[in-house]
Amino acid sequence: MSSEFTPQEGSCSCYSNTYTVNNKPIGRFICHCTICQEFTSQAYNDVTVSMKSDVSNLNLIRTKFRRWKLPPNISRGLCTRCNKPSIEMALGGNLILVPTTNYPDIAALPEPTMHLYYNRRVEDMDDDLPKYNGFVQSQAMIVKALAQGMFKRVSKR
Repeated sequence: MSSEFTPQEGSCSCYSNTYTVNNKPIGRFICHCTICQEFTSQAYNDVTVSMKSDVSNLNLIRTKFRRWKLPPNISRGLCTRCNKPSIEMALGGNLILVPTTNYPDIAALPEPTMHLYYNRRVEDMDDDLPKYNGFVQSQAMIVKALAQGMFKRVSKR
C-alpha cells in the first residue's frame, strides 16, 4: 500500500448505513474475542481504527448500537435491515472502528499488525503476526499500537 490514501465509502452489506473514511486508519488488527465473534458471526473481526475526525458523512439511521459487556468500552452497531456489522465506536465516539469487509477496496488498507484475544480463537491463523492472549496483554498491545498510530499522524503535521 502506498502512503497515499484515497477516501473510501464504507457501509454495511446492504448499503443502508454509510460513511466516508477520509484518511488512512491509524491501526488495523484482528480480534478473536467472543464478543467480536458474536458481533460479526465469524471466527474473528478484522477491523480498522480511525479517529472521529477522519470519518464523515455518517448516515447511520438504520444502525442499532449495543454494548455487549461492561464496562462499555466499545459500542457496536448492527444494521437493522441486514443485521450485519455497520460500524463500531470507542472512547465516547472519538475512535471509529470499521470491519474491513465494509470497505470497497480492502487492498488499499494498511495490513493488520496483530491478533488480539488469540486464546479465544476458533481456528489457528497461519501468519507471522504477533498473537496476544487474554485481556491484559491484548488491551496493552492495542493501546500501544493506537498511541503509536496517533503519534505518527500528529508528527506528520
